[in-house]
Amino acid sequence: MFGLTGAASPVGPVQLDGARLAIDEINAAGGVAWGDRKVPVTFVVKDDETKPDVAIRRFRELVNEEKVHAIVGQTFASITGALNQQVKKLPIAYFPVNVVALKMFEKAEIAPTTFAVHGCAYSAGYGSAAYIVNKLGLKKIVFFGPAYAFGQDQWRGAKDAFDRFGIQVEYLESPVGTSDFTSYLTKIMEMNPEVVMLAHWGTDAINVLKQTYETGLKAKTKVWFNWMTNVFGSGVPAEALEGVYSLMSWYYDLSGFADQTIIDQGKAFADKFSRVYGYPPDPYSAMAYIGTREALRSLSLAQSADPLKVAAAVMQNPAFESMKGQGIWRQDHQPIFKYNAFVVVGKGAAERQDPKWDLVKVIDAYTGEDYLPPLSMLGY
Repeated sequence: MFGLTGAASPVGPVQLDGARLAIDEINAAGGVAWGDRKVPVTFVVKDDETKPDVAIRRFRELVNEEKVHAIVGQTFASITGALNQQVKKLPIAYFPVNVVALKMFEKAEIAPTTFAVHGCAYSAGYGSAAYIVNKLGLKKIVFFGPAYAFGQDQWRGAKDAFDRFGIQVEYLESPVGTSDFTSYLTKIMEMNPEVVMLAHWGTDAINVLKQTYETGLKAKTKVWFNWMTNVFGSGVPAEALEGVYSLMSWYYDLSGFADQTIIDQGKAFADKFSRVYGYPPDPYSAMAYIGTREALRSLSLAQSADPLKVAAAVMQNPAFESMKGQGIWRQDHQPIFKYNAFVVVGKGAAERQDPKWDLVKVIDAYTGEDYLPPLSMLGY
């Protein structure tokens, strides 16, 4: 179940394609290992319409009418949070594959059978800030985010990193519904920072990226967009993306990355995905693929559809392989990966082999336990 219509619709369909591919692969190999046989996977697709009330109705349909054994999905954090509360009341193996709110990982909040493979926006903020300070050596920084949870969680992560490294930063916030960011970007230009961090999502992300170029801010300072996707990058002109630094949870072309195994695994997945769907996988396609495989691995490990047994099987067998290297589930039901996120720089028109999809080059990766919020922060 993804946001296939409504505000999430640019991203939901690419997630669905990733989930479908995971199921197709498992079925091509005979299905899920179940005792001494393999069982083919069948699935039902629902659209949450990017509305929490619709998502809750669809959730109940899936559990009560369709009798599903696991739910994979979601595109917006607010909907994941609403469904996590439903899972507490009506337990099922629930594997959200979007970036969710930090609060959902608190010990008192996370449902025993919810496992969120894409983590939280806190990490995007923390990792971005730490890289800017420690690897780029920049200290005069403005953080510009939206007044909703996705941006505010990034700010919390970034502030924790800046506080840790003794950096003072300026924080600006745009109200929900802002589409013209000119006044904010003009103010940032007057501040004359070394780098501006952008924390927006969806159409806001596309608008703010375009406008950093149109206002001339991009010509005066470095731009770091905290959490990039193919959907956002392809939605702006090449000149607006050129030279923009970002984190991405994964990228389909890892050419030049230091780990050849990861390059090869990524290429194999990207080639297969592109053959099936006719376009390269978005990071959110990749994470939906990983999350779907994890949901099915967990059912197989448990040899049961009992959600509590599935959850126990995950925690007893927390390590799994992915195109991001090995992942290991933590107590808070989010995984730490060998490569948590990849550091990328946007390509200009002259550098692109494909004008629409050859968007960025990977220059590094963010590794280490500090990428995730401390367990103590979450009540563990």
